[in-house]
Amino acid sequence: MPAYLTSPKAAAPSIFTGTPRRVVIPVLHTCQHMQASTSSAGGSEDPPRDSVSSRSRVPSKATRRIRGEIACAECRRLKIRCDRTIPCSTCVKRGCGALCPNGTSSKLLVRDLRNFILNDGRAETIPPGEGSRFVLAATDHLRHKMTRMEARMRSLEDALAIIQISESDQPHPLLSSREELEDDEGPMLQALIDEQSISSSPVLPQASGTLWTDERGSSRFFGPSGGAESSNAPPSRRSGPVLQELDPSYLPQEINQCYQSFPLTPPNVVASSVQQMIESFLPSIDRAITLCDTFLEHLSWMFHIVSRHKMVNELIPVIYKQVASPYGPHDLALLLIVLGVGSLVDLNLPPYNLEAQHYYRLARATLALQPVLGAQSVVTIKVLHLMSIYNGMSGKEGNLEQSYTLLDLAGQVAMRVHVDPSMWKFEGREAYDRRVYFWNLMAGVLWQSLVTGRPPSLVTTYIDCRIPTPEDENLFQEGEVPLGFGIWGFKASKECLIPLVRLVLAAKPPSYEAVMELDRKIRDLAMPRADLQNQTDRTAISMRNFVRSHYQELMLMYLHRAFFAQAVTEYPDNPLQSPYSQSVIAAYSSACGVLQDTRAQFLKKPLLCARIWRMWTYGFTAAIIVGTVAIRGVHLNLQPRPLAEFEAICKIFQSASETSNRAARAMASFFVLTP
Repeated sequence: MPAYLTSPKAAAPSIFTGTPRRVVIPVLHTCQHMQASTSSAGGSEDPPRDSVSSRSRVPSKATRRIRGEIACAECRRLKIRCDRTIPCSTCVKRGCGALCPNGTSSKLLVRDLRNFILNDGRAETIPPGEGSRFVLAATDHLRHKMTRMEARMRSLEDALAIIQISESDQPHPLLSSREELEDDEGPMLQALIDEQSISSSPVLPQASGTLWTDERGSSRFFGPSGGAESSNAPPSRRSGPVLQELDPSYLPQEINQCYQSFPLTPPNVVASSVQQMIESFLPSIDRAITLCDTFLEHLSWMFHIVSRHKMVNELIPVIYKQVASPYGPHDLALLLIVLGVGSLVDLNLPPYNLEAQHYYRLARATLALQPVLGAQSVVTIKVLHLMSIYNGMSGKEGNLEQSYTLLDLAGQVAMRVHVDPSMWKFEGREAYDRRVYFWNLMAGVLWQSLVTGRPPSLVTTYIDCRIPTPEDENLFQEGEVPLGFGIWGFKASKECLIPLVRLVLAAKPPSYEAVMELDRKIRDLAMPRADLQNQTDRTAISMRNFVRSHYQELMLMYLHRAFFAQAVTEYPDNPLQSPYSQSVIAAYSSACGVLQDTRAQFLKKPLLCARIWRMWTYGFTAAIIVGTVAIRGVHLNLQPRPLAEFEAICKIFQSASETSNRAARAMASFFVLTP
């Protein structure tokens, strides 16, 4: 008999060596097989007859299991009762009847060994175990293979997540939790189809903005959402009020030196003596309180930086030495800048008056007495914020860049108040005031980003400041000037304005599906009820109703403005045939809403509205959209009629241009727009 039949273990090396070779498939060796082979072999190699007969008299365990004399291999391994039938009822119930009684399947064994041989030892399927341990060996093999595949799957998921973060804020469909996935492949394939359709949807061409440089080399940057209307007006058509410049020669040299050195502290200056000089230029206490009340009544609808309780009940008594309490240069600067902005909106004074310039110069000099970048506080942030507002309302177009820079600086310094005040054990009014101010600063930074097209200075990822509760607002706003936005405005900033800035100013143009999703979110924002019953003639409430009435339209206008421009450019004959036709309608209707509210409010409060430069910035953006439709899309039959709307708002801008330099520059751009 050949050696590889009588001794399988010894024959294993010869199976894998030699070419060509003869492949023999082994089967289970029972005693009957051994007897048949020995009887047919013959010759001197036959074993003694007595040895064969003795081997046949001792049945193996496999034979005894086949005869039903002992328990099957699986029942023995699991230590359970076996009924010794072939296959036994236990194995049938467990679904492994093919392995009964010896724990192996001759068909599986032959197939796997054949593949193992033909692939030169590379097993494509599960290799058999030793003896009756086939099931255990297969289980261990599968477990190890699953572990390796799971590790690889996790690595691929991590890599996919990193790539997805750089492309979109939304999680990738393949990274959904297991509970969200079905057992079949249908939902997964559908998710892939949806992702491909989103990626293939129309997007805006990537735009980086506009860099404007004057003849002296100074530059100003306007991002994709910013407007450079101030640089586009022809010099011959620029008009507006003539501004008076303050002559600072009446002030001591030390004060002017501090003014020039801001934001750094000048060397060789005694801060205490300079502070006493500055305090000598303060107005009477009655005039200071009047200007504070004017400031709050005329501007609290737009922002809420300081409260009347803080200014009139705490700060003024201390600075005017009615209460003995220590205070620093930045506390004095806060009072001075409030007086300066209050003078700008004092309707009994001319616009951009010298008194406002006087207080602003003193405030800036006082702020430089204490390091802004090294010893700042919440008061420092508020002073920088108010200085930004003053420069925006000063009537000088050259001061707008300072306004942007100061607000960015306030945002950088404000990283000390981005954490909720409860973390520092603040309670009551102090915690409420800090939360209210932070969300007012956040709104100011976000709207400045939309106007200029520049990234916001406050990174929303690290914000942990909570929105005040309605109970706190009702408690601590008693006796105060009504807020313009309040809790409703803070929620609108968090839920809509932050996503709007992130979407519009993204490095890569957003998908149109993302734009329409944010559109639905903005439209679903619940609007507060307008106070039309009580004190409608009061300036604070009238302006609050005005700014709330078109807040949604403002966000929608900035959301759809870029797509509106793209549609008008690519489809000049009929923008409604563009893939962005929804943005054409949304941008036009929201722009009309902004212009109608601006026109109505200017007729109510013309003197105050003419001094609020941000109103005319928003109005200019809306007027450009309506004017474009009036010139290029008269045939589109949009309502209200674009030409009538554009003519009506031009009259309002013409009236405001007598006071507002911003409105005057917008009118110059309107002359360029119209033939």
